[in-house]
Amino acid sequence: MVEIQLRGELWDNDSADILRWWGWRDITAPMDIQSALTAAAGDDVTLLINSPGGDMAVGGEIRSMLRRYGGKTTALFQGFGASAATLAATGCELIQSEPGALLCYHNPSGAAEGDWREMLRSAEGLENARDCVLEIYLSRPGSADRERLSALMERNVWITPTQAKSYGLIDEIVGAEAEAADPAAFVAAAGSRIRLTQAMRERYQAHVAAERELSAAKDKANRAIARLRALAKF
Repeated sequence: MVEIQLRGELWDNDSADILRWWGWRDITAPMDIQSALTAAAGDDVTLLINSPGGDMAVGGEIRSMLRRYGGKTTALFQGFGASAATLAATGCELIQSEPGALLCYHNPSGAAEGDWREMLRSAEGLENARDCVLEIYLSRPGSADRERLSALMERNVWITPTQAKSYGLIDEIVGAEAEAADPAAFVAAAGSRIRLTQAMRERYQAHVAAERELSAAKDKANRAIARLRALAKF
């Protein structure tokens, strides 16, 4: 059994590179999961999840990777299991949760600029994105019906693993003898997302360019030394 970590926020590969350069460690990108699955080479894997979510498209991409993987796949919610992280989990054959995990299933959100027509298009797009999420949840055997799941997503609240199981969103609660306490009593939200600014992107690009320039200079110097050594032996 191979264990794969899905920790922190979900980001696309390029943004993850930048954020890691700035010092963030608790983030997961598709390249991390793909690399781990490739290394697993068909062995059974368990996806250990402690994530408040993030980019919906990234969650969907990771879901697809897991769904197409050759070995048996299990997802285990250890702490946070929210938003896009719940989409990634649906790619596994079995979804489990530790007692007391904080689970949240909600509508996609986003920002928009423009006139009233742009706002209407954005609203329609978000509604369609909500329907995409519902299709993913409904694709699992034993899931609740569309109306119940839609109502849950409208509420945007933390629920217990026991409640998630009643919706068919998880299959098992591991090591639980009784229903876990409702986390909504002491936690209200997963918190705001990391802000990846244009300045951060530009600084990272400058860093990458400087690293490449330094590497090229070293290669040039090594080639020059090699030629001098070759001439000395001639």
